[in-house]
Amino acid sequence: MIRALWLFLLVAVIAIAASAVADIEGAVTITLPNREVRLGIPVAIALVIVLSIFTIIAYRVITTFVDAPAEFFRWRAMGRRRRGFAAVTKGLVAIAAGDDDEARRQSRKALALVGEPPLVMLLAAQAAQIDGDEEAAQRYYTQMLQSKETEFLGLRGLFMAAMRRGDTAQAILIAGRSRVLRPKTKWALNALFELNVAQRDWQAASDAIGAQQKFNHIDAGTAKRRRAVLTAAIAIDAQANGDGEAAAKAAEDALSLAPGFAPAALIAAKHAAAQGRQWRAASLIETAWGQEPHPDLARGYANLKPEETSQARAKRLAALASMNPQHPESQILKTAVAMSQGHYEEAREALRPLAERASSVRVCLLMADIERTLGGDSLVARDWATRALRAPRDAQWVCASCARPHNDWSPVCAACNAFDTLAWQSSARGVVDTMPLSDSVQAYAQATENAASLYRDTVKTGRKTTGSTSHETSREVSPDADDAIIFAPPRAPDDPGPDAEDYTLSGDDKRRKRSGVW
Repeated sequence: MIRALWLFLLVAVIAIAASAVADIEGAVTITLPNREVRLGIPVAIALVIVLSIFTIIAYRVITTFVDAPAEFFRWRAMGRRRRGFAAVTKGLVAIAAGDDDEARRQSRKALALVGEPPLVMLLAAQAAQIDGDEEAAQRYYTQMLQSKETEFLGLRGLFMAAMRRGDTAQAILIAGRSRVLRPKTKWALNALFELNVAQRDWQAASDAIGAQQKFNHIDAGTAKRRRAVLTAAIAIDAQANGDGEAAAKAAEDALSLAPGFAPAALIAAKHAAAQGRQWRAASLIETAWGQEPHPDLARGYANLKPEETSQARAKRLAALASMNPQHPESQILKTAVAMSQGHYEEAREALRPLAERASSVRVCLLMADIERTLGGDSLVARDWATRALRAPRDAQWVCASCARPHNDWSPVCAACNAFDTLAWQSSARGVVDTMPLSDSVQAYAQATENAASLYRDTVKTGRKTTGSTSHETSREVSPDADDAIIFAPPRAPDDPGPDAEDYTLSGDDKRRKRSGVW
């Protein structure tokens, strides 16, 4: 409807214009050598219009013939380009589908049709990779470095090829060059961090963290934690190389980022104590204990003053435990202090809430020692020793990625090479779950040995307190049978050992069964 209205208006305008021209009086005279031509104004105007249209048509015809060869070649090139990019599309689809023959065929066709633009070079390189021709892929990616438009794409391909070869040093160089070209590129910054960690180049990895944080690839909290771990790793390496000053400085820097980080606190405290600054060492350990208690912190704290009396040391360790009283390690430390002073009733009361709530192997063995020392019903001590079989394992450094336990903290897991995945935690599973009795005995012996190393290697006391105290406590026993610590459930002369039912009965039921009242 609108188009018809516009057409009507156009015709009306032309009619009005023609009528106006027709009403114009006058004439146009054209003088020729032998003739004179007189035309009316309307006729002259119409003649000019016709001649203009003819001139335009003639010009277009002539230029079409003149430009025909160039247009033909341009049309042909456009056709080749369209077919070439169609081949690129088909080749990329073939790569995604894993059809190496089709990908190789389409890459050759694209190269023949459009030469070597970025997409075609990428297709050829990836087709060569699918075909297993790493040398050809390397050649294509290297050629892409010659052009500024394709240099970054070529670097990306060379980086991936280096990673497949396992050439970490070359991959770091390529990632560094990529970062220079495009400083904000996330994959390059992540690669520099991860590869430098794998190479144990902690300082270079820390520099990469700064760039990641600058361009908001990681948040401030993550960056701070990673810097603390890397700085602690620098301290550990310096200590291993005998550079105590560098180790102490790096450990202090790590603690400024993470004050409760036990590995760094231990190194810093050790070097402060070696310089005679026990007050500084004690302050570092107390700060770390207040945030996250750890058995090694208590051991280091106990050894800060080797010349002090056992009573003074017990008082100092009790004060340390009170800095984080609700933590299991603090409760165990409080128990150990009481045991070292011969206050076994107090030790039992201190450990009872933890034993009822979360009785790990170490807690069960401590309760067994306490009950045995108090001289009460040996079946109670026996019951606690038996419970250690099924108790959750004591805390240790465990990788959160692969669940592998480690004896010492490390910034990188020794099994899966994951960064900052080691955490001090216990397992919910018992020492043994379901296994034959002979295997259970062996597992129990290993469990008691591991538990003993957590609280029995520093303090040695008898029935009368004679030794010094620590977070780990034991009794120095005589060879007499009556004074032996219960490491495994004792057997009655006619008792063949615990059966499956024993593991499902309560302590009172077990005592009634073994005493014959059942």
